[in-house]
Amino acid sequence: MRIMNSSGSTIGYVEGNYVMNSSRSTIGRLSGDTVMSSSGSTIGYVRNGYVTNSSGSTIARYSDSAIMSSSGSTRFRLGSNTIMSSSGSTLYRLDQDIRSNLKGVVAWVVFFSGEW
Repeated sequence: MRIMNSSGSTIGYVEGNYVMNSSRSTIGRLSGDTVMSSSGSTIGYVRNGYVTNSSGSTIARYSDSAIMSSSGSTRFRLGSNTIMSSSGSTLYRLDQDIRSNLKGVVAWVVFFSGEW
């Protein structure tokens, strides 16, 4: 799954269990609900609508239509193949349906936001 910015430039990929940057370098990996760094260290979890760090503290929440802050305010809206701002402006486009790998997309957004 390729992730592009509003001008069409590729800024990342989510392929299978791997979260990658624009150069296809692995920045993270999922194993079930567990998110690992490129070196294999556990850095967090994506499960049951919550994104947590390795200590279990909630850093974000998610559904199939939005990614939210830990307090529940909408940070990003999710279309079928778009990631939008909370106001609905398209920020990123994907070449596949987001829901085909929702956890991977959520993980990519959190990595890209610098919270892991």
